[in-house]
Amino acid sequence: MVLTTENNLEQRIARVDAAVALREGDRVPMAPKIGMAYAQTAGIDRYEALNDARLLRPGVEKFLQTYPCDLFWAGSGYPIPMMETLGTTAIRWPGATCGVPLNQGFQIVDGTYMEEDEYDEFLRDPSHFCMTKVFPRKHKKLAGLAKLNFHEVVEFGHYASMAAFADPEVRQALLTLMFAGEQAVEWQRNSALLRETALACQTPLGALAGQNAPYDMLADNIRGFLNVPMDLYEIPEKVTAAIDIMTEYALQNVRRLKNTGSKYCFMPLHGGTDDFMSLEDYRTFYWPSLRRVMEEIIDCGMIPYVFCEGKYDTRLEVLREVPRGKVIYMFEQVDIARAKAVLGDTACICGNLPTSLLLYGKPHEVVDETRRLLDTCASGGGFLMDCSIVLDHYKEENLEAWFDTTLQYGRY
Repeated sequence: MVLTTENNLEQRIARVDAAVALREGDRVPMAPKIGMAYAQTAGIDRYEALNDARLLRPGVEKFLQTYPCDLFWAGSGYPIPMMETLGTTAIRWPGATCGVPLNQGFQIVDGTYMEEDEYDEFLRDPSHFCMTKVFPRKHKKLAGLAKLNFHEVVEFGHYASMAAFADPEVRQALLTLMFAGEQAVEWQRNSALLRETALACQTPLGALAGQNAPYDMLADNIRGFLNVPMDLYEIPEKVTAAIDIMTEYALQNVRRLKNTGSKYCFMPLHGGTDDFMSLEDYRTFYWPSLRRVMEEIIDCGMIPYVFCEGKYDTRLEVLREVPRGKVIYMFEQVDIARAKAVLGDTACICGNLPTSLLLYGKPHEVVDETRRLLDTCASGGGFLMDCSIVLDHYKEENLEAWFDTTLQYGRY
């Protein structure tokens, strides 16, 4: 691979900043969503990578030295040691525990952790509900938390409620949480090591932290991805109330994220796709809370890096309702020409180059699609080169064709 490119942190930061501000820099920034592709470069399987993120460091270094990225995407993945400790059932991962082959990725399971008749209990005290219902249902080794009661505040009952902490199952849950906390610190430390490696390779950091849309917080993590769309028609007022609670949680989290120093806040959108929700429902149940959180991210001095997963063609006019030059929208499946026409004067856009093409296509097909994207989206700035979904493995000849075409043909 023969490429002439700047290898300077400041130049790369300026290049991305120009695109976000809807201006032309020296060329289109290269900002692919990289996941477990670093494991492939390091010569390890995903089981090893998810067990110990430090093993990804040689892969990160080699990948960034070979493929000059203008933003660093940390390899996405959940830590196997912590999930093993907790007895997690909400995620399946490679290895013997879940029976998933060692070189396959993780998969989040769509579970129901709150039944329909429990909405009222959740709305009365969401924190207590999550601690004593959601956590035990997601993690087998936290089953003892279901025996706790934090509502006893009057003297006699308050002291009597402490007896629950002598229960062996409760004590096991508490010890499990303590051990999981230590593993969480180790996971964060190892992730920081990868970021240091990227900076040493003169690659600016992408999002260090993320925040889900409030609707997705409810649907993905508590009630169930398939249940909430039905709830919208049967008990819409309770869904709205639950989303309001999730919005407050999200706003609090964004304010905490401000202290991490992250320039970007990653927001993967799941439940608002064209084929899963009507535009009317999107405007009513999904967009208002999402926009409120995006505005908070901006007010905190960060840039919402919003991944519009799935089909998003009918949402484009809605996505315009944000401050100009303050948002990045990533797309998986969209009419990219229309996205540029609708959003070009409002927000930076990226994505849409099929990741499947990078995996299974021919180099000349990658070149053609890359040039088509550049011809359609590059003019005037406001565009990052990116693939449709996270890249977990790749064909070297296709990646070379993609980078080479972007770096040479994407100059202004």
